[in-house]
Amino acid sequence: MAQRLQEAEKQLAEMRSGRESTPASESGGGATTDQGFRPVVIPAHPAVGTVGHLSPTRPPATNSTHHPSPLDTGAGNTAFQSSSGIASHTKQTPAARDTRTMPQDSALTDVSVDEHGEICYYGPTSAVHDPPQLDSPLSLATSATNPSVSSKADARSAVAAFARESATWEDFALGNASLETGIPRAVLAKLLHVHWAWVSPMFTWVYRPAFVRDMATGGRYYSEFLLTVICSHAAKYQDGEYADMLLARARRLLGNAIQEPSSIPTVQALLQLSARDLAQGSISRAWVYSGIAFRMASDLGLQHSGPDLRGMGAIDLEVRRRHFWSCYFWDKATSLYAGRLPAVTEVLHPDTLDLLDDSTDLDIWSPYYGNSLNLTKFTQNQYPPMRNYAVSTFVSSCKLSMIIHDIIVQLYYRRNRTNTEETIKDVKSRLDSWRENSPRHLRYDPDHLPTICPPPHIISQNLLYFTTVILTHRPFWSIPSYYKVCISASRSIEALVLLLESTFGLENITYLMGYCIYTGASAILEDAKCNKGPASQTLKTYLRALNAGMKTCPLLERSLQIIVKGLNRYPSSSSMNLSGHSQSQGVAEVDFHLNAATANSYIPAFPYLGPDMSMDFCGSSYLGNQNPDSMSMLDCFPEMQTDFGELLYTHVD
Repeated sequence: MAQRLQEAEKQLAEMRSGRESTPASESGGGATTDQGFRPVVIPAHPAVGTVGHLSPTRPPATNSTHHPSPLDTGAGNTAFQSSSGIASHTKQTPAARDTRTMPQDSALTDVSVDEHGEICYYGPTSAVHDPPQLDSPLSLATSATNPSVSSKADARSAVAAFARESATWEDFALGNASLETGIPRAVLAKLLHVHWAWVSPMFTWVYRPAFVRDMATGGRYYSEFLLTVICSHAAKYQDGEYADMLLARARRLLGNAIQEPSSIPTVQALLQLSARDLAQGSISRAWVYSGIAFRMASDLGLQHSGPDLRGMGAIDLEVRRRHFWSCYFWDKATSLYAGRLPAVTEVLHPDTLDLLDDSTDLDIWSPYYGNSLNLTKFTQNQYPPMRNYAVSTFVSSCKLSMIIHDIIVQLYYRRNRTNTEETIKDVKSRLDSWRENSPRHLRYDPDHLPTICPPPHIISQNLLYFTTVILTHRPFWSIPSYYKVCISASRSIEALVLLLESTFGLENITYLMGYCIYTGASAILEDAKCNKGPASQTLKTYLRALNAGMKTCPLLERSLQIIVKGLNRYPSSSSMNLSGHSQSQGVAEVDFHLNAATANSYIPAFPYLGPDMSMDFCGSSYLGNQNPDSMSMLDCFPEMQTDFGELLYTHVD
């Protein structure tokens, strides 16, 4: 161990002196990768024995390896206010929704360094902010004059070297964390493997190299609170006896964490607590946790993480960008289920999605961990080697979430209906473009699926795409062509679910998969009640999936109840005739004024706001005399809030 530490310190010294150079090669997606590097995966067979030789003392020399810009404190106003490099979604017509960048001088007034050398974020209206001078260490400049990141190639080299360095600390970090938390090393190693394989790839809440290195050195990107939450979240997949204990400990640590200055590990932990509570059905608590996380992220100024932010090292910028996009994506996921407006309404410049470290795309994804973990239907080690593609999946999902944001705001919220037709055209065009431009290794055609399912996060993204197609067309389901698009997307979701079931089963589906399954069921429900074609069999698949998924995601019970309740209603008269209409019929020939039977039979887009069920934040007992329109809630029945008369004379293809 001492020899490994000496080698690591020598490598770090070479990095600081600029003597180490790492070649970078362009990948197909525009990102670069060191082809010879694979991040160290937690060993398949954990070391047996004591960990006494792993000293809890942090090597002092390693603290200087982190780039000097502190990120862990600051102050802000509202969540993610617009500034440099940020494109706002609010109140834009579809034609004007292209990403726009505010002047650099605007961001210059928002980010500064306080008297303690900490990064601060204050908006231009702040009464406690003294704008920095142009020669401030944190002033903004173009990347060409930025001494921290002189070029993207240099930045990629620095990040690749850092990833290799962090692998050196893996074993030491596990030993230290075991001593600090009291969790047996073997258990800790297995839970972290579950996290990196099953939890992390979809939302990428934690950047592994920074977390592992700082878990060993006590750096700013690690905390006991974060580690405990990660383990408690992963424990539900395998070690149920540890799950309750770890969750109780995490909640105790939460009380202290939120009293401290904002930090990235606290934000990461809150997001994962939000995810866990959402899956357990504690929707209000999950919503509050994520809200605190978004405020802390704004407090840290994560929206100021573009390549022109001076004074930041490549590693710091990589962590900040990844974490901002994690917040953005998770915000859309929670907004979908809760039926509420997104809280994170701005995005960084699209260039920030060109992440510097895409090395995990080359990792081999495995559902196994030694002889103690097998989350497939295959016997040990029969699952064929498949690449992880975690980074490209995350980047592509973030791009899709930008479209989802506009669908929620433009199509489901009480909006200005004069732009409805233009919005539909724009969203459909962007969805088609997203699908066409997605990496080929992430696209799965439901009509030509493999016999063995790829890693679940890849299937999850495909499920989310077809769900987004349904959400786009569903408010206008009385248009025959739109209704058929929803039916087709629902059957595509079924095909993907069957593929997932054949390899992994349905007991460990995630919340997001469950939401996609629910949405597919909502689209096929009317046809199933009328016994049209294969709709009944498709619905049985969805009901089986939701029932199985309740084991690890109790939240799905509510969605299942809504679907079953919908089956007991009479079929809508309009849906019984939709499939008989000709595609050439115009909108004027369709009866857009849905009758009461139609409204009563249709499932809401958002299962949390189920019909005839108690609704958090929506019932009259909670609102008193307030106008429900004043609440930031999405319509339970969005199809009833659309003025179809505006589409009366023009049929949108």
